[in-house]
Amino acid sequence: MLCLCPMTASAGKAGELYFRQIKTRLDLIEPSLAVWSGFADRLSQCGFICLQKGRCVSLLYSPVDNSCKLFDVIYDESGGIGDIDYYILDTGSTIRVPESCVDVATCSGITTDGEYWIYPKSSQRKRIKIFCYKLGSDPSEYITLKNTNTFIQHDDTNWPSAFQQCSSNYTPPLKMADFTKVGIQIQNMDVNGTDYTFALLTGLVTVPFGHSRDCNGERHMQSCPHYGSATINTRGTGLRIDLTLAWGVTEGWYAELRDFNRSTDGAEISFTCAGWCGECGPVSGPIRFQVSKEFSKIFKNYFLQLKT
Repeated sequence: MLCLCPMTASAGKAGELYFRQIKTRLDLIEPSLAVWSGFADRLSQCGFICLQKGRCVSLLYSPVDNSCKLFDVIYDESGGIGDIDYYILDTGSTIRVPESCVDVATCSGITTDGEYWIYPKSSQRKRIKIFCYKLGSDPSEYITLKNTNTFIQHDDTNWPSAFQQCSSNYTPPLKMADFTKVGIQIQNMDVNGTDYTFALLTGLVTVPFGHSRDCNGERHMQSCPHYGSATINTRGTGLRIDLTLAWGVTEGWYAELRDFNRSTDGAEISFTCAGWCGECGPVSGPIRFQVSKEFSKIFKNYFLQLKT
């Protein structure tokens, strides 16, 4: 659901409607988010239907099949270089889309935690589905992960014998954090790595999201098992990890990041960590989400069908 700060639409002079025609990007519009879908003989009729819907502020109209789709958000972010004809109802009123969970609560009065579409400045106003937590008191933003992201920490509590390197066994269980949601700072899309609100913790975990730790042996020791590992998967969220982010050893003795894999689209990252003791993770900056092109093809195919 999307919220708007309250506004009153009017048609100006009786019998007249004013539209501002723009072209918007394909990836900004999800057809299922229309507040109303149906048929209209012409653009003006589609516009009058919009006026009758309290939440309607913009519309898509196709003269090919007379389809009319009404929306409660504006997608005027393309700078005129988009692919889809889009109309904004020009009422002279200020229309505002939510940029944060605070906006959702302020604009709509909703206090129920859940998934909401927001348009933060940090994503260049591209829409992002955010889980708003504590919406009725102290709202904060989380990304719901479609796949569990797991980070394993092996430390000296797992030593079978004190200060003995490269033991073939460890004292179970390994410390582990399984994240189903991850907190973000909406102002810059940085991950709040030590926010374990929606993480299942095994043992006293200290590694943040995106990090792993190993304490079983120096990196150069041959045939030495290492247990610290990290698995990041943002597929299904429409987001990816910043492709420019570099990964390596963040601290420790005789440590090394190993078996690093990153998918070409940046949605999946995995690695192991070796050390005595050592921690691995991002080394060039914080973990930051970016909007991916994951859903673009879905929207593009839809509108290609609409135009043909």
